[in-house]
This record gives sequence, C-alpha cells and structure tokens, in this order.
Amino acid sequence: MAAADGHNFALPESASIPTLFCINQRYAQHVAVCIVSLLENNPGSFFDIVVVSTGDLGAEEDKLRRTLAAYHNCTLKVTRLTNAGIDLPVRAHYSIDNYTRLWVADFFPATVSKVLYLDSDMIVVGDIGKLWRTDLGDNILGAVTIPGSTRCAAFDVPERYGYFNSGVLTINLAAWRSENVFPRLIDYIDRNAHIIVDADQDVLNACLYDRRLDLPYIYNAISPFFFDYHPMGMARDSIDEVRDDARIIHFNGASKPWHYLCRHPRRADYWRYLAHTEWRDALPEGRNFSNWTKKIFGPLLPETVRAYVRAKVSAPAA
Repeated sequence: MAAADGHNFALPESASIPTLFCINQRYAQHVAVCIVSLLENNPGSFFDIVVVSTGDLGAEEDKLRRTLAAYHNCTLKVTRLTNAGIDLPVRAHYSIDNYTRLWVADFFPATVSKVLYLDSDMIVVGDIGKLWRTDLGDNILGAVTIPGSTRCAAFDVPERYGYFNSGVLTINLAAWRSENVFPRLIDYIDRNAHIIVDADQDVLNACLYDRRLDLPYIYNAISPFFFDYHPMGMARDSIDEVRDDARIIHFNGASKPWHYLCRHPRRADYWRYLAHTEWRDALPEGRNFSNWTKKIFGPLLPETVRAYVRAKVSAPAA
C-alpha cells in the first residue's frame, strides 16, 4: 500500500502530538466528533492530526476541514491508502480500514518517533497529557488490556500478558521502524488469515504481546465497563472507578451512540460534541416508528418476555 501526500505539519514533533485516525467515508462524522472532543478537553496541547482513508471521502472531507477550522490547537492532514494486492481477512462487523493503522510508518515523517492512535468510535472526555507522556521504554506499543478476555489462547499469547484492545495505541514509531515490525505483521496475516477474527487487533496481539506496555483502563473505557456483557474479573468498585474516571470512552461493539436504540449511558456525550461539528443536524440512525415502539415500550416488558421476543426475532426462518 502507498500513501498519497496531504498538507504539511505546522509545528515540529517536539511541540505537538502526532495523532492518527483511520476511517472510511461512513465514519467521517464520527471521527469529527472524536477529534472535537479531543481538542476541547486538551486545550493546552497541540495535535498534528492525520486522517487516513482507503477511499475518497468526497464532500465529507470538506465538512471535516470546516469543523476543525474553528480550533487552533491542531493541524489536519487527510491522506489515502491504496491497496497493492495484499489479501487482508475481514470478518464480522470489521472493514478493510481496520488494518490501515498497520501502515502507520507511511503516514509520518522520519523525524516523528512516537504516535497516538485513536479509533473514531470514541470520545475523549478528559486530559490525556499523562497518557502521551508515559514512557514506552523499549516497548513498541502502549495499549489497554481487555479485562476478562479469553482471546489469548487463540494466538498462543501467555495469559499473564493479557489481550489488549487496539482502539487506543501509543506507538513507539522509532522502534516500529528500526525493528521492521510491519513486515512481521503482514507475514503473520499471510500465514494465519484463517484464525484472524478481530482484524488488526488479533495481529498486533499475536506479534507484539511481549513488547506492549499495559496502560490504565481509563484511557480506553470499553463498553463492557458500562454493561454486563461478560465477566471481567474485576471488583465492582474497581469497575465503577474506571467509569467515573474515564478519559476516553470507547463505544466498541455493534451498538453505537449514533444508533437510535443505543443504551450506552454516555451516548449523550457523543451528541454534545456532534453539535460542534458540520454534522450537527444529523439524526440518529434507525429512527423510525418500529424502533420508537421498542425504545418506549421495551423497557416496560418483563425480561422473560424481552428474551422470548429476541429469540423469536433472531431465529432462522423455517
């Protein structure tokens, strides 16, 4: 894959935080919300933002530029990544764009030695200066463990390392380049495509589990902290502390705050930051009479009835 040139950065690395987002056209609105939340909650920091897409963003790019023109603590570079014939396995709700971050070294000058990567389905609700200043040492990545994850065994990762979420990464780009990490990742994909489910996340865990600094949960508060999806192996007060002190809220999983039926307790924060973007008039996806009925009357039904309805809806046709 090859990156096309965009606008140059305004400030040297020492004065800014190089920050990467990888999206497609459908996520332009959501990356705008994420970036606005980042800038508003970190007014004392300057961000050199790179947004990469595998397709043309069209008019969405203009809306993103107009949105960020109101902020003086960032620059914006929009670039394209074109496929050079590498076969990347895509399953579940993922897209080819999930792998784009693996090309991180192509998007920044050789003088940049460290990069912050953020998924676009998140909001930043606090200062992340301490996250950025955390010394990675000789580690290649900093990332947050998924508590209770059972994914280690699938990739022969010793349980003591844990399985991390790749939505927030601090990347030691100097080590990434000098140790030729990218070819190792692509080689792993080529040899193990049949077991890769969670796209880049599986690949990064399999290849870099022992070169990863474990970051605090507050910098990637994933949805299981807000819902009882699965056992997390954490005390209730510890889970509550993460919820209360979170700096980055990650709306991972199928339900997003821009969905009409989303029940995430922090969904209103998404709409608050959306109001500061060129997408401020957007409506929730799935806003119709049928879903309105579910939203209003569903919570009134006993759980046994709701479980029965869910089972009937999801059952295959005879």
